[in-house]
Amino acid sequence: MSDLKPVNAQIMKLGSPDAGEAMGALQILKNQGEQVIPALLEQLNSADDSIRTMIVVVLGEMGHKAAGSAEQVAALLLENNEQLRMASALTLTRMGMESISSLQKLLHADNRKACFWAAWAMSFLDPGQVDDSAIECLRQHREQPDSPIEAFAAEEALAKVLARKIQS
Repeated sequence: MSDLKPVNAQIMKLGSPDAGEAMGALQILKNQGEQVIPALLEQLNSADDSIRTMIVVVLGEMGHKAAGSAEQVAALLLENNEQLRMASALTLTRMGMESISSLQKLLHADNRKACFWAAWAMSFLDPGQVDDSAIECLRQHREQPDSPIEAFAAEEALAKVLARKIQS
């Protein structure tokens, strides 16, 4: 990747208000594969949350190939932007089991939202590792959600954890 200008131009297009342009940039970046991951991670510190969220989506589209960035993506669960947190949690599930150690660090975070989204992601990857305090965090979000999405996500995660307990 000797010339980063085309990659950086595509990354900036991720923040376009034109959904077609943003999705086109997502596909181009995804199709370039692992070679663009360093440029994506460099731009992950961008001040524009819409671009940061879309960078996380691109990493999620790369799945296991982007697993080396799990810790950086997991750190985004601590952010205030709800879209960024949700995209990060989903991306961590798409990266696979390599995300578990990064998620475990957040299961007991003082940050209520980080704990919630870490527990949600962990329920997809390995529900057996969602302990009682993380289950309580999920229950609290189910009972007093800040959004309908949280209520649904909490219900979904609790169902996965319960199903795992029943199977054990």
